[in-house]
Order: sequence, then C-alpha cells, then structure tokens
Amino acid sequence: MNKYLVLITAILLFFSFGVKADVPPDPGYTRVGIDLVTETSEDLADYRFFIDFYGDLREVGINSKGRTSISPMGGGARYSSGVLWAVPKKSLKDLEEKPDYQKLEALGRSIKNKEIDGAVELAKHRFSADVPKGTKPAEVYYVIKRAENTLLAERVEKEAPKSDSAPLAVGSGARTPLVMGGLFMTLAILAIGVLAFRKASKKV
Repeated sequence: MNKYLVLITAILLFFSFGVKADVPPDPGYTRVGIDLVTETSEDLADYRFFIDFYGDLREVGINSKGRTSISPMGGGARYSSGVLWAVPKKSLKDLEEKPDYQKLEALGRSIKNKEIDGAVELAKHRFSADVPKGTKPAEVYYVIKRAENTLLAERVEKEAPKSDSAPLAVGSGARTPLVMGGLFMTLAILAIGVLAFRKASKKV
C-alpha cells in the first residue's frame, strides 16, 4: 500500500504546482521576469555555479571580474525562484563539463545533504514578480566577493522610479476563488485515487 501512497502524493504535488502556476496576477498587475544579475571583481575560475529550482539543478556560467545576467529558465511556480550555489572545481573532479540530467540530479541531492566540500549558497533569487502595470520591479543584483576560503554574495537592491499613474488598489482576494477551485480539484483527484486503489485492493 506504501507505493500507492507515494503515487498519490506525487499526483498531489504535481497538481499543487499546477495550481500555483495557473494563478494569474491580480487586476491592475502584471507578471514580469527578473534576471539574476551578479557582479564581481574576483577571479572565479576555480568555481562552478549552479541554480537549484526545487530539485532541478542547472549549471550556469558566472563571469570573473565583470557582470553576468541570467534570464529566467522556465515558467510556473517551480521556476519562479531558485538558489544560486558555488562549488569548488576541486570538489567536482569527476563531473564532466556538460553533465547529463541524472548526474545533475545526483549532485543536487549531494549539495542539499551537505556532502560536497566547499559548496556555498550565494543567493536565493526570485525570477518573477507581480508589479503594478506601468511600473518596473526594483533592480536587484548580487556582488560576489571572496572571504577566506569561500565566496560570499551581497544582495543590492535599488528601487525603480515610481510611476505617475496610481496602480489599481486591489487585495489578494481577487485570486482566492481561483486558488480554492484548484485546491478542491486537487483534493477531488486525491479522493478518487484513494477509492480506486481500495477497489483494486479488494479485487486482489
């Protein structure tokens, strides 16, 4: 019966992500992408960099002694935010230049379990935001510096110029019916799955 519970949980998580991804911005707002921008005066050639999107690990290139801009890598809730990691190359001697998905997945688990020497979390970045129409989100970038035998990233935020037009004043309640509808649909699917598995178990 445990395998049935695992399957049901996976289905529930899948639809939960779908509910979040399908919720549109409130009236008067628009959803915009926000690049992950880094800036440094350091030589970073002895590190490799990765962004973890809730278990989907992607390798990215970060320029030494300059600025790097990384665009959003997907849609939906899963890719709306990610964690930027720096890993010393000496800790990744067995990882080829372009690893496949399975190896990246295994590396992501190792980083999460703190099994990779020198791996350091640099930033938690939001790749999308809902802003009033006609305005821009704040400019955010991360200054990467060396600190003893590791790296650190300082988050810098500059507010965008305010628009002369006042945004439509609405509350988060505008999205509540959509969210509730999605949750009820997810629960209904879960209930149907449980009943189906019970009937299958009785026949065996």
